Amino acid sequence: MERYIDGDPRAYAEVYDALSGRLRGFLHRLVSNREAVDDILQVTFLKAHLARERFTLRNSDPDASVQAWYFAIARNAAMDHLRKHYRKQRREVKRFAAEGDDLDPMAKLADTRPTVEELGLDREREAEIIERVQAAIARLPAGQREVVELHKLQGMSMADIAARLEIREGAVRVRAHRAYKALAKWLAPSLLFLLWWAR
Repeated sequence: MERYIDGDPRAYAEVYDALSGRLRGFLHRLVSNREAVDDILQVTFLKAHLARERFTLRNSDPDASVQAWYFAIARNAAMDHLRKHYRKQRREVKRFAAEGDDLDPMAKLADTRPTVEELGLDREREAEIIERVQAAIARLPAGQREVVELHKLQGMSMADIAARLEIREGAVRVRAHRAYKALAKWLAPSLLFLLWWAR
C-alpha cells in the first residue's frame, strides 16, 4: 500500500488483483444485479484511489487493514446505490399514480413513506456518521475538543463557555474556529452533517 500511495502504478495493479474478486463476491451478496456490481466495484476502486493518501494502518496486520478499508468503501458505495435504486422506484410509482395510469394497478398503491430498506440504510448511515464524528472529535486537541463538546453537544453559547472555562470569549471563538476547520477537513468529503455543524 505504501508503494501505491507513493504513486507506483504496478502497486495499484497488485492491489486490484488481490482484492477485486473478494470485493465482487461481497458486493454480490448486497446487490443482485451483476452490472450494478461491476459499476459499484469500479466506484469503490476510484474512491479508494482518490482517498489513498488518507489511508491509515489500523493494526499490526497491513493486509487486513487494507482489505478492511476497501470493504468499508465498497459497502458504502453499495448502500448509496441501493438508496438511489429504492428512491427511483418510489418516484416511478408516484409518477404513475399522479398520471392516473390504469395500466399499472400498483400505481394506485403509491406511498410517500420511506421503505423498510430505506429506513435501514438511513439508520446504518447515521450510525456510521456518528461514529466518524466521535472519532474526529477525539482527535482534536483537548482545548478545542472541550469547546466543541460544550458548544455543539451541550448547546452552550460562546459567552457561557468563556465564563465556564474562565477565558476570553475571543479565545473560545478561536478554539471553535480551529476545531470546526479541522473537522471539516477530516469529514467534509462524505458528510453533509457539516452544514449543521457550521451553523
